[in-house]
Amino acid sequence: MRTLASQLRDRWAVILLSSSLLAVAFSNWTRPTYVAAQGVTPARRQMPGEQKAVLNALEDAFVNIAESVEPSVVTISAKSSAPPARPMAPPRGQEGERNMEQDENIPAPFREFFRFGPRGGQPQRPSGGTGSGVMVRESGSTVFVLTNNHVVEGFNQFRVQLRDGISYQGQLVGQDERTDLAVLKFKANRPLPPGSIAEIGNSDMVKVGQWAIAIGSPLGFDSTLTVGVISAKGRTLKGLGGQVANYADLIQTDASINPGNSGGPLVNIDGQVVGINVAITAQGSGIGFAIPANIAKMVSDQLVEKGKVTRGYLGVQISEGNRELTQELRDHLNVPQGGALIESVQPDGPAARANLKDGDVIVRYGEKPIRNFTELENAVAATRPSSTIPLEVVRDQKPIKLQIKVVERPSEEDLLKLRGGANAPQFDKDQARPTPSKFGLSVQPGEGGIEVAGIAPDSPAQEAGIVPGDLILRVGRTPITTIQSFQNALNAVPAGQGVVLEIKNGTGRRFAVIRP
Repeated sequence: MRTLASQLRDRWAVILLSSSLLAVAFSNWTRPTYVAAQGVTPARRQMPGEQKAVLNALEDAFVNIAESVEPSVVTISAKSSAPPARPMAPPRGQEGERNMEQDENIPAPFREFFRFGPRGGQPQRPSGGTGSGVMVRESGSTVFVLTNNHVVEGFNQFRVQLRDGISYQGQLVGQDERTDLAVLKFKANRPLPPGSIAEIGNSDMVKVGQWAIAIGSPLGFDSTLTVGVISAKGRTLKGLGGQVANYADLIQTDASINPGNSGGPLVNIDGQVVGINVAITAQGSGIGFAIPANIAKMVSDQLVEKGKVTRGYLGVQISEGNRELTQELRDHLNVPQGGALIESVQPDGPAARANLKDGDVIVRYGEKPIRNFTELENAVAATRPSSTIPLEVVRDQKPIKLQIKVVERPSEEDLLKLRGGANAPQFDKDQARPTPSKFGLSVQPGEGGIEVAGIAPDSPAQEAGIVPGDLILRVGRTPITTIQSFQNALNAVPAGQGVVLEIKNGTGRRFAVIRP
């Protein structure tokens, strides 16, 4: 016979089991049914009205952009009337580009740009090429088309095809190698469709994160629109374009750009052209670059009106690494907001006549604040020669005001001669004894200063770009006249801190930041 305790235990077990079964049944009854019965379609969740309205508005915006901007975009076909007498390097850019990947003169990180064109062997001028363009001006029946110089360079026959398929014979109006821009024109035998002349926007107002729409003829597919955002501004592509083209201050976008997009517009959400597509990284990486519209407009206006581009010129130089001042240099020069550092002033040039000195920092040019050397270049290039412009300059950490008369920029050949400079100072090296010092530097007495005699591999000095033959003029703000003054100045730098060196070589002065 079972005991009372045993009976109670069994009852509690039944109660607990019953409770568990009821809980499971209840949960199944209240749980949403995700698997519908056979033959029954599950109910589709409806998108809230507000969300759908936003998506519809965005979709309508892109449709409107396509309808309003695509009529202004053209496909350009270029060819030569006769084959070249000898092999020639193909035009720079996306179409027919030389093999950048194997060019030892281009820094390795940048050999990925423009990876489209012949592979291996002697480069030949291509028999023809295609690109994009945008119609920017109309005068009677004459229509002017803006494109990249590398789309037309080396060719003398052009066809301009409009969106509706009608094509016209194009004529080269002018080209500007420095900005990689060119203008064609054609005679239209009928009125152009509405919206055929693009609206040029203000590229200075472009902000990172804004929508970016690229339109052109990539890979032979005309009237192609892709969408992304502005990824960055002020990009510089080093090692491209030889000594002429200046791929600086570019707009970066992730809107898909491919070979054939060259010369086509990059537009904003209002359908305004904010850039001219010019470059891409390796195919498929999703990074493209465009020339700012303000630069493109200045160049195209001059090409249409004069057939050439006339730029202002100051006669100042900067080393590539100091176009944008590091925080150390800003602190050293007392320019918290940045500026255009002048490392070298051309003798007898406009800057010298205006009393600009090596080491000055231009922080305002006319009414425009200047934050880096590229901004100064663009402002000067857009200045009419013979204009007198007020400057705000920081010299020896103190602000001063100057006036400069801008002259016309010399030809590239004349500039090379002007910038050749004197050879590095010579002296009797047999009498010099190199002295090891801090940061991997070895120095010795030189003609006119203390010369760098050697650089330790992988040292801070090597990373700063200092090379044997450089003359050290200052350590921080301390003038250097002897080996001992140099050693004392370096030893005074606190452990773990860097220092700014003022250096002179055969091409002029520059500033180098050594970080421990």
